[in-house]
Amino acid sequence: MQDFLLHDGVFDAVLFDLDNTLVDFISAKKKACAAVIDKLGCGNPDELFSYFLRKRYGFEDYGNIFDYLSDIGVSGSATYLESCTLYETEKLLNISPYQGIEEMLSGLRSKGMRLGVVTDADSDHAEKRLKKADLFQYFDIIMTPDISGRRKPDPDSFLMALDSIRADPVHTIHIGDSIRRDIEPANRLGMCTIHAAYGDWHPEETKESSVRTLRVERSEDLLRLVLGKDTYQ
Repeated sequence: MQDFLLHDGVFDAVLFDLDNTLVDFISAKKKACAAVIDKLGCGNPDELFSYFLRKRYGFEDYGNIFDYLSDIGVSGSATYLESCTLYETEKLLNISPYQGIEEMLSGLRSKGMRLGVVTDADSDHAEKRLKKADLFQYFDIIMTPDISGRRKPDPDSFLMALDSIRADPVHTIHIGDSIRRDIEPANRLGMCTIHAAYGDWHPEETKESSVRTLRVERSEDLLRLVLGKDTYQ
């Protein structure tokens, strides 16, 4: 695998997915669920988390919390609102960047690269997570569904991000954890792609896909791959 992608001057922009690519979102979400259960004094954190995996609501919709409380026999609007507030507070509190991410972004910036985020989180959540992880300052554009009007794998968010940073797809790298929502649409647009396998929690997508992409098993290896630095062993 080539470990100096940016050295030949072919690429001048990099787009990133946010959750589970730049920051460990699933761990933060599970810790938030555990905090809610601990406060309630009943229930199971894994079961609460599983409610967010259903397709009845969105992955971040508080309706998932409402349904879970109802199903375990906990009622009352005050308890529901308190649970939602605690969930949101603890989730953000536990957001942190993966190892090597900040050093990689700093290195890309020092080379004059244009950087963007393409995420399905809304603008408010995306900005808060990036600021909590101390990564917000590295990006020229944060493209979200409330701006583009579409969610991945629809190409609109990618196209609007490329247009915003004036980047040509063939000179752009896209890095994301989801084969279906990140890698496949970016490939179709002509971008070079890197699968952030360390954050991929849908391994069945990888098995089912025949898409060609570079693959990174450890977040710290991104630094070596895109900047040619063998910092981590």
